[in-house]
Amino acid sequence: MLAIRAAHLFDGETFTAHPATILIDSGRIAGVESGYPGLGPEWQVEEYPDATLLPGLIDTHVHLVADSNAGALDRVAGYSDTEVEGVVTDGLRRQLAAGVTTVRDLGDRRWNVVERRDRQRRLPRSGSELEPTILASGPPITSLGGHCHYLGGEVEGRQAIADAVGERAERGVDIVKVMASGGMTTPGTEVMRTQFTRAHLAFLVETAHAAGLPVTAHAHGLPAVEQALEVGVDAIEHCTCLTEDGVRISDELLETLAARQLPIGAALGGPPVVALAQAPPSVRAMMERAGITPEMVRTIRLAAVGRMHRAGVRLVAGADSGINQWMAHGLMRNSASFLTEAGGTVTEAVA
Repeated sequence: MLAIRAAHLFDGETFTAHPATILIDSGRIAGVESGYPGLGPEWQVEEYPDATLLPGLIDTHVHLVADSNAGALDRVAGYSDTEVEGVVTDGLRRQLAAGVTTVRDLGDRRWNVVERRDRQRRLPRSGSELEPTILASGPPITSLGGHCHYLGGEVEGRQAIADAVGERAERGVDIVKVMASGGMTTPGTEVMRTQFTRAHLAFLVETAHAAGLPVTAHAHGLPAVEQALEVGVDAIEHCTCLTEDGVRISDELLETLAARQLPIGAALGGPPVVALAQAPPSVRAMMERAGITPEMVRTIRLAAVGRMHRAGVRLVAGADSGINQWMAHGLMRNSASFLTEAGGTVTEAVA
């Protein structure tokens, strides 16, 4: 039996003002005690006088098939299953080392991560084999040639949408991911435009809900954000609200997001200036049309996130982990620091 003592404790909502002791029996938390209670000789005690104990972190937006290097998603389609397995294992190792004990994968290549999740559930690991618990969406559903089409989730028309949702229900995914807008990293897709008609996206959401599955929508462009809200998605990723004139978030949109309390993931962060200077031509052209320089992007994103936070929008920690070196697996701490930079408190950020 193990007792871990530290100067401070964060209980998931707030920091305590006193020391705390965590009691662990057979690998499970058996108790959380205020202060340093007396313990018998059967307890192994570890002391961390300058540390804060806190629950395992949750990264709500990861790509385990991506290797955390430049152009990570571009290489995924060419990997063998063995290579994908190695990339997934490394990503999980990095996440666990950073204190992340649950990851939600929103960008599987075909069904590699879903199968890894299923193995976790059949064969619980222990000791050196411990890894974060996986929640999985399978391949994101996208239009023909749409964002991340190479992951295996392309659909066209109602029947293909119904079949795709049906397969995900059969495989027991934890959530359905749909690409409501184009993406920054897929040439030929339109970030500003929707990828599905309103009728088809509504049909996808209705079909998923009928199967008992929630839906989260990747949405960078403002039209995609508005469309996703109209059809009743359960969460939004990025929620960048891009237009040809830059980021536009109306007070009415803020009120809607806050009232519905949809989790907004992969919103807490921004690429460094050097990355934007080397961005794909389509992204650079979009920035030029809007009169936005690489140096302005972080300031604009901080202002948008700050407004959402002050309005009561439900921001959740998801780092889009794995897609490049500045959003590598294990760097979710950057999401927390981004929220504090945008005006949130440390307590709010960690929570």
